[in-house]
Amino acid sequence: GITRVNLELISWRARNAGAVNTLLRRDGGWFGDNTDGIGLVRDLTERNALDLRGRRTLLLGAGGAAHGVAPALLEAGIGDLFIVNRHPEKADALADALGQPGRVHSRYWNDLATQGAFDFIINATSAGRGHEPMDLPFGIAAGRTLAVDLSYGEAAIGFLAWARSANCAQAID
Repeated sequence: GITRVNLELISWRARNAGAVNTLLRRDGGWFGDNTDGIGLVRDLTERNALDLRGRRTLLLGAGGAAHGVAPALLEAGIGDLFIVNRHPEKADALADALGQPGRVHSRYWNDLATQGAFDFIINATSAGRGHEPMDLPFGIAAGRTLAVDLSYGEAAIGFLAWARSANCAQAID
């Protein structure tokens, strides 16, 4: 079950994400943190030895997972970040919250086919769950594209199948 905890302090990462996923006991109180973004960046840069700097990036989704990873991706040095969500107002809100209007852009899901190829595509949606490939235009990927699903295992199969069909350089969950 879920227990409510009175947090005296939360990290800037948790504040930016609007969610806490890690609790630490400090000085008799609770400290809340969000490790989604830093965990993703470390997995990609350290375990997978990838360079994220300067990559033109597409973030699919604008919910809690997207809020958790977007600030860390920007801090890791990605290039422009394009956020697309089925509800465009959520993409707009996340782009505004990130506070980098020259670098972070929201786009309409239906306009994906006109956005060109991205160097890095992150699936932070629940779309594509299961074994059916996601319905995304192949033109957003190129032979150099890194495709990452924030889900893992069976939940990532649909997006990873799309990424392989789109000839992405790498498809990681």
